[in-house]
Amino acid sequence: MKKYIALILMLCLLLTGCGSRENTAQWPDDWAAIAPFLASEPMECFTFRESADTLGLGGVYYATWTNGDPRDFTNAEGEDTVIFNSQIYVVVQENRTEEDAKTALSQWMAREQQSYTCGEPVSLTVNGRDYSILPLISGSETNPYPFGCAAFTVYGTNAVCVELVCSDTFTAEPQSILEHFLSGLHYSE
Repeated sequence: MKKYIALILMLCLLLTGCGSRENTAQWPDDWAAIAPFLASEPMECFTFRESADTLGLGGVYYATWTNGDPRDFTNAEGEDTVIFNSQIYVVVQENRTEEDAKTALSQWMAREQQSYTCGEPVSLTVNGRDYSILPLISGSETNPYPFGCAAFTVYGTNAVCVELVCSDTFTAEPQSILEHFLSGLHYSE
């Protein structure tokens, strides 16, 4: 009997862990859920493309939006892919502590600085949330998205990165587009 009780308790603990990842917020139907605590309103001229909430089991969530018609592109390794006029990526990583989340953001910013010539980071507050904005001034000659900007923030123990990358056909100002997207991001309380 004790074995059955222990088994039931273990199953309850496992189910409780799974339940904690579920979305506790009730987002409107036209919003894109990115992580259990984060969703985005639709944005004019951008189409929600995909999300990878299956990565949530590993503590990583991912979503992307595109602008413009798809175009074929062959990368430096000779692989065929599709690019757009511009693309927005949102990546969320769960961490054990807030300090771990800050470390993850520092590592992400360092990776951006390896891929792009970057401007100086600036602070920006949108909807009461503080972001560090990193201008992506120019990428390598083989990068289909030679410029853009990225925003970084910590939400509890979660690191959040929002990146707007732009092709050579993109004519709008990247930071204003990114700010507009950030104004439509909602974090549950």
